[in-house]
Amino acid sequence: MTATAHALVAGVIAKSVPDTATASMLAIASHYIMDSIPHWDFGTNWRARSKTTTGMLAIADTITAFTVAYILFAGKVGVVPITIVTVASLLPDWLETPWYILFAHQKKHEPGPRAGILERIAYAVYKIPNAFHAKAQFPLGIFTQIATVAFFWILLR
Repeated sequence: MTATAHALVAGVIAKSVPDTATASMLAIASHYIMDSIPHWDFGTNWRARSKTTTGMLAIADTITAFTVAYILFAGKVGVVPITIVTVASLLPDWLETPWYILFAHQKKHEPGPRAGILERIAYAVYKIPNAFHAKAQFPLGIFTQIATVAFFWILLR
């Protein structure tokens, strides 16, 4: 899912669950649930474009995510709680980032036999949560994403 989709669900969670710690744990859990539904995001087909382009798209999506979360929810739950819960909702993707940035490239799908410990750790941190991901191509993956966010909004309102 895009960061914006995760932030929208995090906002509804923060609004529905007044305890920030509990809301944060639910936001992390929602991340994996949402990612298990086939979806498109900026990581889909990342090997077909440069790391710089993918990185800029991810940064723009993250800025959009926080902006939307603040506009829709900061007045209802406060800036600090919405920030904490939104960060929690995005944390699983951020933990995968070192593998993408430092080690992976178009032809490298896993550490080689001579890989160092940092590369192996980065790959493990990437691979374990990535087992939840179910990808779909654009535009179908956008529709499934919208439906997923709508489902959570209806469920939690």
